[in-house]
Amino acid sequence: MTVVLVLLCLAIAGRELYLAFERRRSPGAPEIADIRARLRELTGTRDELEGFRAAQRERLDRLAAEQERDREALAAAGARIGSLVAQINERLLPDVGGRLKQQREAADEQRAALDRLAAEVAALRAHLVGRLDQAVAASLGAEPAEFVAGCLTADPAGARPALAGPYERFAEHCGLRVELTDRDRYYLSGRSPRALERDFVDLVAALRAGCRETTGKARGLLGALRGAERGGAQIGPLLIVRTPESLVCGVLPLAELRGAPGGLLADPAAAARRLHRLPEGRFCALPDRPAVDGASLNERETSR
Repeated sequence: MTVVLVLLCLAIAGRELYLAFERRRSPGAPEIADIRARLRELTGTRDELEGFRAAQRERLDRLAAEQERDREALAAAGARIGSLVAQINERLLPDVGGRLKQQREAADEQRAALDRLAAEVAALRAHLVGRLDQAVAASLGAEPAEFVAGCLTADPAGARPALAGPYERFAEHCGLRVELTDRDRYYLSGRSPRALERDFVDLVAALRAGCRETTGKARGLLGALRGAERGGAQIGPLLIVRTPESLVCGVLPLAELRGAPGGLLADPAAAARRLHRLPEGRFCALPDRPAVDGASLNERETSR
């Protein structure tokens, strides 16, 4: 028994010596084991990274493919939109633009009509106020205002605006004021018809004699009437008629002015024949072109 114990002690002591000797021979074994463990971990991590990278590459490839499809879809949509815009520009815009232009023109015409209406209402109001003032003055003993009728026509109608200025200046020269206009008709105040009749007879005599000094304003109106094919001007008893064949003027008796005011120039040819029947002192046939030598205008047309 003692021998066994001694042998056992020797065996244990020998094992300890061997272990001590092994520890002295390989002092870095734990470190190496640790490094190996870390290497195994890094190897696993590398595999994971490779797998992650592969997954990311696949995802990026999918995203790139999707972006390419999106670009193609956007290009197709852009092409369709461009085609629609081109169709709209070719088909709809001209129609819309035409309708808008028509609406603008209609709106402009309506505004112009409203402006004309406002001007006419203002003129009517001013005329009414003037008549009321005259009535008040007459009630206090003043002389009543004198009125005469007038008319201005032209064919073609586009020539009439060029006549209005000379007509109104001639009326003003005769001492008349335009109170109201209604289409071709004029209502003038300031002189009595009988006083105008005497002045117009003198005017016709001056025209027949070719006296330019006393017929300047009248010649302005006559020159404007020469630019019209047909038409005429009336101021009280004075009547000037333009036909394609002639330009004549005359002073009608006051009795002939009753009954059809404003209707004397409805038929210029008939009005010219009516003037030809007047006495010589009330009638004058004028040349189609103004005289340049001051010659007398007392020759009547052969058709009288």
